[in-house]
Amino acid sequence: MKLKDDLILREVAGQYVIVPVGKRVQEVTSLVYISKSAAYLWDYMKDHEFTVDDLVQKILEHYVGVTEEVARKDIEGYIKLLTDNFIIDDGKIRGRNFVRIKNPEMK
Repeated sequence: MKLKDDLILREVAGQYVIVPVGKRVQEVTSLVYISKSAAYLWDYMKDHEFTVDDLVQKILEHYVGVTEEVARKDIEGYIKLLTDNFIIDDGKIRGRNFVRIKNPEMK
């Protein structure tokens, strides 16, 4: 998985918000707020392809007292939030796609 292009993370009044720019504004139509720990992961995700296991490992290395089970559950929720808002490129096609197939009998 990887983050899509044309997305930036900003801290606004103590809250972290993912802001679409350029062409991504048409696809990501709502503001997405994330936690401080999710923002920590974003810094890694913006420059790397990643798996849930990679992100779990990053959390376990950074935070003391977090269990792998809790980290995995939270990260799966985070990935779902990003996927639902068209922020993650996981290779799956979502939304509507139209393909026009030309009829060989028509000229």
